[in-house]
Amino acid sequence: MKLLVADIGGTNARFAYQEKINGDLSYFDYLKCSDFENIYDAIEYYQQKNNLTVENMSIAIASTTKTNDIQFTNNHWKFKQSEFFKYFRLNKLIFVNDFVAQCLSLASFYKDISENKISNDKLLNVYHLKTIRVGTPIKNSPLLVTGPGTGLGVCTLLNINNYPLAIEGEGGHSSFAPNSDLEIELLQYLRKKYDHVSNERVVSGSGIEEIYEFICFKHKSLFENLKAPIIGQNAMKGEPKACETIKLFFSIFGTIISSVILINGAQSGVVIAGGITPKLQSLLDESNFELNLLNKGRRYDYVKNVPIWLTDNNNNGLIGASKAIVNPHYISKILSN
Repeated sequence: MKLLVADIGGTNARFAYQEKINGDLSYFDYLKCSDFENIYDAIEYYQQKNNLTVENMSIAIASTTKTNDIQFTNNHWKFKQSEFFKYFRLNKLIFVNDFVAQCLSLASFYKDISENKISNDKLLNVYHLKTIRVGTPIKNSPLLVTGPGTGLGVCTLLNINNYPLAIEGEGGHSSFAPNSDLEIELLQYLRKKYDHVSNERVVSGSGIEEIYEFICFKHKSLFENLKAPIIGQNAMKGEPKACETIKLFFSIFGTIISSVILINGAQSGVVIAGGITPKLQSLLDESNFELNLLNKGRRYDYVKNVPIWLTDNNNNGLIGASKAIVNPHYISKILSN
């Protein structure tokens, strides 16, 4: 196989290597995208550092992969799939969306989900999932995988003909729908800056910064141009404006999750991925996340029993990428000799 797998977002580029089909991943390495001019440089650095012979690549990226032209949503890298394939002289190459890879990494968990609580608790331990909200999954209904990081990923997992199929989309760029007077004020504030205010504009790393600016404006206090990690750290220390920012952030996330549950029928459960939630989970519990999640009027019952779990496994994207290249549903995406 001699397969290089990668999971590349707006901030981080994660790599691993698989010597044989279905073999274990090895040579894990995490790089910063900002340290490299382009994707070619990052891959060549990883390959040379580990002295690897690479014949095939499967790469998950934070972008749509449906056309030959690839433009990352939240960093400056861009290239053509066809040129990339020729440059590295590969036998096979596949690009998938990063949340498609997140979904595929959970395929075995999804297949084994049970309506029996004891069986499910054992599964959660095996797959290192933490319960955010207890519920009863409806077997064979879709599974939602979503979460904020540099951007906001949204993907839905199904089983078709005994193989997992992750539905790729750009759900993070759907329109922000406020669910309280405060959220309406936030939308009005952001509309002065942007023609379109997407969910990703508020529920993402840069979204934390946007909300913090709004909170400072609302309280007529000095605006400090802080980056999201610092705001998050300040919130965990109890700084009032930062706390209000993160709680509003998670409250909006609750609305987004329940809306996608309704749209895609994702009643087997929700897995929250991405780099932000694991670090700030205690503030999720203090926010109006659950209030907004369940504020679905006549469809309250449809949402209330959907279980929600959290994963903080940074290797899920790599695991999912390794599975994509051997999944029959993705044959049409493979470039090959």
